[in-house]
Amino acid sequence: MAGHGTGTGDPRLAFAAELTRLRRRLPDVSDEALARRASAMVLPSGRRAAVNARRLGEWTSGQSVPRQFEAVMALVRTIEQATGGAAADRTAMARWQGLWRAARDHRSDRPATGSPPRTSVQPQHRRTPIVVGRPPSDAAALRRRDEFAERIDDGLADDSVRRVLLTGAGGVGKSQLAAAAFHRAEQWCELLLWVTADNRASVLDGYARAWRVLSRASVSGDGATPGTGPGSDDETQADLFLAWLRSAGTSWLVVLDDVDDPGAMAGLWPVGDAGRTIVTTRRRDASLIHPGVRVIPVGVFTVEEATGYLTDRLSLDPDPAAGPQRPLAAHRPEDLAALATALGCFPLALSQAAAFVIDTGMDLPSYLSLLSDERESLAGLFPSSSPADEHRGTVTSTLELALVRAESLAPPGAARAMLELISVLAPDGIPEAVLLGPAARAWLGGDRPSGRRELPARSDLLALRALHRLSLVTHQGPYGPVVEVHSLVQRAVRDGVPVDRRAEVATAAADALEEVWSAPDCAPETTTALYRCAETLLAQAGDHLRYDGGMHPLLRRLGPHLAGLGRHDAARAMAGQLADRARRRLPAGHRDLLTLRAQVAQAEGDLGNTAKAVQLLSDLRREAEDGLGPADPDTLSIRLHEARLRMESGLIVAALADFVTLAAEARAALSADDPLVTAAEEHVALCRGLSGDAHGARDAYAALARDLEGSLGPRHPSTLRVLSDLSRWIGETGDVRSAVATYRKAVDGLVRVLGRLHHDTLVARHNLAYWHGIAGDHGLAVEQFVTAADDSELALGSEHPTTLTIHTNLAFWRGLAGDTTAAVEELQRLQRTVERVFGTDHPRSLRIRQQSAELLYRAGDHATGVAQLGAVLDDMVRVQGAHHPRTREAEQLLADWSEKRTSAS
Repeated sequence: MAGHGTGTGDPRLAFAAELTRLRRRLPDVSDEALARRASAMVLPSGRRAAVNARRLGEWTSGQSVPRQFEAVMALVRTIEQATGGAAADRTAMARWQGLWRAARDHRSDRPATGSPPRTSVQPQHRRTPIVVGRPPSDAAALRRRDEFAERIDDGLADDSVRRVLLTGAGGVGKSQLAAAAFHRAEQWCELLLWVTADNRASVLDGYARAWRVLSRASVSGDGATPGTGPGSDDETQADLFLAWLRSAGTSWLVVLDDVDDPGAMAGLWPVGDAGRTIVTTRRRDASLIHPGVRVIPVGVFTVEEATGYLTDRLSLDPDPAAGPQRPLAAHRPEDLAALATALGCFPLALSQAAAFVIDTGMDLPSYLSLLSDERESLAGLFPSSSPADEHRGTVTSTLELALVRAESLAPPGAARAMLELISVLAPDGIPEAVLLGPAARAWLGGDRPSGRRELPARSDLLALRALHRLSLVTHQGPYGPVVEVHSLVQRAVRDGVPVDRRAEVATAAADALEEVWSAPDCAPETTTALYRCAETLLAQAGDHLRYDGGMHPLLRRLGPHLAGLGRHDAARAMAGQLADRARRRLPAGHRDLLTLRAQVAQAEGDLGNTAKAVQLLSDLRREAEDGLGPADPDTLSIRLHEARLRMESGLIVAALADFVTLAAEARAALSADDPLVTAAEEHVALCRGLSGDAHGARDAYAALARDLEGSLGPRHPSTLRVLSDLSRWIGETGDVRSAVATYRKAVDGLVRVLGRLHHDTLVARHNLAYWHGIAGDHGLAVEQFVTAADDSELALGSEHPTTLTIHTNLAFWRGLAGDTTAAVEELQRLQRTVERVFGTDHPRSLRIRQQSAELLYRAGDHATGVAQLGAVLDDMVRVQGAHHPRTREAEQLLADWSEKRTSAS
């Protein structure tokens, strides 16, 4: 890490540059995930530091500096741990602390907070400031929000800035921030004007009042002096005031609060070298953004700010029975935190919720119960009878006002229809393609029973941007073309959708998701966002997702998506939940119900219950053949997984025959590039290898890899997965070095295409480590195992099956590298974890026992090793069967040891 001299004279930028370099070491982890992990990091002090994703973006861009060094320490330790680097020692932490402290203490040579802007002309004498207009009073339990205050003061003190623009959704506290800056400016400013700017007449009235006050006060400076003739009307007086601002030498500050229509401000923007303007608005129009404007987006509170606000606000609630001087017993911290989270830390909602709780005398658990009930409307939970502090509107009226304004910027009905789609999808990231595709356009245009006239081209983009311009959504986030929205905005919109139209909204949203997900070039990061959207849609409108007498095809994707990530337990739960819903609506033999039941069975097998899964799939296959036909794609899919799990149970020869037949029938019934055809051919190759024909497996995988490279391209995930499988069989034929090289090519490709933390990448890196070990490169094997283990723990958690498998093999290969005692102790610790999570008879439990026995034998404790391997072999035969590959492997190993013992004697 560089020291203080990082190539810039600004310590804030130096700190930001170092933090950015550190952040880039985890390019595949979102700010949200990194912030969560850093917040969970236990520091040497025993405490944890709260790290907010939005703040993290501000720190790396140099917009602000962490208030506490513990947040920096948590980030450094988290990233070092995740990337496998050496833990930051005291010297490294001291350098980070030096960078942080220099950044915190630096003010870019600007005057201290409360000092005047640096202008070429300053007033000769300090006067008592003239204050015109009335800013809002401080909210009860006001939050200071120091970082915003600092950014506002930085903008006012910057010679290149003439206007500070505070933009954000209604109710996030923009006016409170502007009011605080207004009061601080009294230390340096001679004229302060606060104008409510929600319409042109109000602005003219504010300027006219200011001119009349100036005329009476005869304020002078190095510029013009107000004349004694005040003008005859508001327009004239406003013009005179603006002319005076342009030429005055007297320092001034004008706050234009709540600019609702930038077009109405034509000719009314304050200009002048001696002063500055602060504008608050929910708008993000291009007309507001130009050189000389410092844009400061204002969002919701942090969790700490929101919880602190509720704690302070509700502590003011008196106990009527005990008298006004004795407050109620403190609310439980966990209830306060739960309410802050449930309201998305939205300041206006927090204020109204606190007022409602105080006014009704309701306790927080009861209010949280109401809030979680979708049958309760937001209007009832945030009534006008319990108003927020210093805010004219309620949560619902504020959002409705913004939506009405957005509708005026888009084709009729398009903005509201777009927001209806958004309201049932994931608030933290909807892929842009979902909202700008043909399915979304059909919804906006009225391609449904309720009807709406056809809209012009680009109406979807115009509607989306209108919502963005009014801060109802955020379009184009920092990680690609996505749309974000606050959960309260979504709920308010859902409240307004008539009951008879909710099924139409849900189906339209599902159509839009399926349209993007089914595209051949759908990127892995997009599928992750699509799954989150589908999960949200299922929670909000799952019972409405019916399609042509069955379930919507989108729902078929959820279980396989989770299984593809290695989350087999979650895949079983998801498929089981959907199957339960389907049973209430579909006949027993319906293809959708059969498919979901098959997904449950597959997950059972992937979790180690192989015999049960094979039996379930065998029964389902017969039902499908009778009801759908033997060549139906759903029947073929069930047959594929039945054969796969039969193979994994050790019946390799029988599975090979099944796969050969299935591949031929699938080619006859489906297109050559159908994924099911490819999967069947992959399993034919795999079974050839498992049955002893390593050269046949290698050649079959090589041919399949060539075909996929030609049809899908060398960087397609399917091509790279087959390349990874090919690597194994290259090694099994004896060409270990070529196997390592091919695995390295596959891992590098998967990292680029799927990301370092994708399940396929984790498995391929684990296998690369194994073949490094087989090649005799034990150091490289351990290094790759460590990387795979850290990545898997970061992506999947410490007790995920893949993570435990990688940690188990890491310990085993460390033992083979020479550290046998420590490796055996680690395997015993892992065995306890695996048996607790999966049970003593799970294949992973049996595998760890085999590896422990092998290490003991290699270390010279032959008797104990033989005894332990004999015991685990008996359990393998009982659980997995005598023909399972792992059973045969353990049997052969025990036979080899017996032969060595016989030879030695």
